Amino acid sequence: MNILLVNDDGINSSGLWALAGVLVRNHVVTVVAPDQNRSAIGHGITLGTPLFAHRADFPRGVEAWSISGTPADCTRLGLLNLAPGPVDLVISGPNKGRNLGYDLPYSGTVAAALEAAMFGVKAIALSAPIGADDQRTIESFACIFALLDLENDFDQVLNINIPDLPIQEIKGLRWTPLGCNRWEGAYLEQPSPNGECVHVFRPPAQPPDWNPGKADDWNSLNDGYITLTPLTFRQEQTIEGRREIPWQ
Repeated sequence: MNILLVNDDGINSSGLWALAGVLVRNHVVTVVAPDQNRSAIGHGITLGTPLFAHRADFPRGVEAWSISGTPADCTRLGLLNLAPGPVDLVISGPNKGRNLGYDLPYSGTVAAALEAAMFGVKAIALSAPIGADDQRTIESFACIFALLDLENDFDQVLNINIPDLPIQEIKGLRWTPLGCNRWEGAYLEQPSPNGECVHVFRPPAQPPDWNPGKADDWNSLNDGYITLTPLTFRQEQTIEGRREIPWQ
């Protein structure tokens, strides 16, 4: 396959390098990644200013670029300009940090995958907990990738989260709905040297126990499962059954 590999952690992410090195054994791989960490930037794209693209030195056989834009920019520029020929699949990640439930609107990793779907290209968003071992994550993903039926298992984007466990301790794959893990925490007001009012976000030391007992992505990952959640870039709800609203 012709695979476009993108991320939001940046071109120097060790996980990106490791995944590219594994994929290139059996596929044509083009890497397009931000030139710096662009985590939690959501689905922003660059308008009105040029994007700068520089070749990056990656494992042999991998054509790689770092660009001055966002994760969604990486997908767009990769599909339109940088990847050779039609792209069969976009893989976004592996992200250093879980992307579950209410994380998704903030996630550059997921946004880059959704951008591919907007171009009619299927995509996988891949994430693991902060601090997860890269090789362990890549080993697990290689097993998942071999099991997936890319033609039939999902329509647009598949959001995959892998627990930070040895592969023999993972309980299995589980199709899951999104959980309800809001970004709890507080903004702490701090003084600055020039007298400006500065607010710094601090998450709670221990996240709440969201929907205990429900087999959503949050709880399933914490229970030791690899979570699979199909996503779509279309955000509307159905209009069927809506009441007619009279005008004047």
